[in-house]
Amino acid sequence: MTPGPQHVGATPGRASTPAITPALMSAAQRAVAADELGTNRVRIRTAYAIATFLTGAFVVADVATELFWPDETDLTTALVVRAVSTSLIGGAALRLRRTEVSERELDFWVNVLCPFLLVTVALLALCVEGVDSPYLTAACLVTTGYAFVPRRATKVVFSGIASVLLFPATFAVASLVWDRARVEMQSPRAWFDLLTATTCLAATIAVLAAAAHMLWALRREVFAARSIGRYRTEARIGRGGMGEVWSAYDETLRRRVALKIMHLDAPDPVALARFEREIRATTELTHPNTVRVLDFGITDDGLSYYAMELLEGEPLSALLRREGALPVARAVHLASQAARALAEAHARGIVHRDVKPENLFVTCPGGERDFLRVLDFGIARLEKSEPGSTLTRTGTVAGTPHYLAPEVIGGADAGPTADVYALGVVLYQMLAGHFPYGDVEGPAMLVAHVLEPHTPLGKHGEYDPVLEGIVDRCLAKKPEDRFADAGALADALAAAPIQAAASEGGRRAEPPSDRVEGERAEREREGAPTQPARVRSHA
Repeated sequence: MTPGPQHVGATPGRASTPAITPALMSAAQRAVAADELGTNRVRIRTAYAIATFLTGAFVVADVATELFWPDETDLTTALVVRAVSTSLIGGAALRLRRTEVSERELDFWVNVLCPFLLVTVALLALCVEGVDSPYLTAACLVTTGYAFVPRRATKVVFSGIASVLLFPATFAVASLVWDRARVEMQSPRAWFDLLTATTCLAATIAVLAAAAHMLWALRREVFAARSIGRYRTEARIGRGGMGEVWSAYDETLRRRVALKIMHLDAPDPVALARFEREIRATTELTHPNTVRVLDFGITDDGLSYYAMELLEGEPLSALLRREGALPVARAVHLASQAARALAEAHARGIVHRDVKPENLFVTCPGGERDFLRVLDFGIARLEKSEPGSTLTRTGTVAGTPHYLAPEVIGGADAGPTADVYALGVVLYQMLAGHFPYGDVEGPAMLVAHVLEPHTPLGKHGEYDPVLEGIVDRCLAKKPEDRFADAGALADALAAAPIQAAASEGGRRAEPPSDRVEGERAEREREGAPTQPARVRSHA
């Protein structure tokens, strides 16, 4: 089930040096931990892939020792041990690649890898010369897994202890049940060598676990100290191909903002021009239903950024996933606000080109529910762009497939009617709970936009004929058959019979589910900080 709205608590101002309260810093630290989870997933997948390869590849060494020292090698047992170990580790590697593991499961895979591999190394050593086996040196290679994924020391201490104990325990147990192991471990010198190897192993694990802890702590110190201009970053709340969006603290105005930062690894002139165009497009707009840009600039080291208001609420996409089709009044109310915001953009020669539920943010300023904000002008087209601009050439398809107008799919420029079409799809989705063309995906979706008639809205329920006519006109295949721009659509929605109820329905909309309210009340009782709203950004 989709989680409910994410709310941002107010940041208390101070007369002295501005600072983030402990509660807010705690929330930021939790957000950093969530951000680290994705990186650590990649690292542990890589660790398991490397372990799978090396465990299987060293079968060549097994065969070589059999050829040169047949009396000192139990090749059959070594091959069985290696095959079982490679299969289990490889299976874990496949699972880690195919699924997004939780933090708890990630901890499990991090902690189980080294103990398992050390047991494998001990068994292979017993197959080749016992404690004098060259395979014993592989134990130190295995322990590097503790530094592969930086973790807090307390999270790996039990795994480290298990590794140190299981290694000699494997020799001891094998000497009781396996004749070859009994022969290998019959002399006191063998046990002394094993004790020495175990001591070195324990020291290596301790050093690597400490190094992993220091790397983990250092990342947090660097994160906490990071600042962009006058803004101190707190937690990343969105990421795209060109930029990232962070919640940040404005140390001058003592308020929290959403800070969009251009990637340092994408400083090419076209990317920079697009980033500047996004700033220019958004700063020109003043409609209350458009997200506001508060500040922009470039740091001394060339990092481009701009600050937006940090919104409280959730994207329309999250609302639709949780509640499905909305009441007619509520749907029209939300669509009308989006249309009015886009109408100002169209009047200023700006085409959004990526109207979709993820870029329509539902907020509740001053307790007024269902107040919508239009976000993300990252791929907007400025009709008054400089002549010869290559940023929005004809033939360039930009946007989200489910909301692309037919002419845009065909390679034509996206004009105001393309935004009207996309908003029509969103309105249809809010009313019916489905896309106008069903559940088709990929190329079939693009073909449906261009060639297939949309499913009549009346197939999903009873709607006012005027409203059905508005939706049908928005979804017309030819641009000239649609509303000329979002302003005309806003006027049509205002004149529709449902509009009077829409305004009331929007402000006194149905309360969120009991689950959402229960979670919010529980957080308030516990004094836990609320989470930053996820301002999605198409970078």
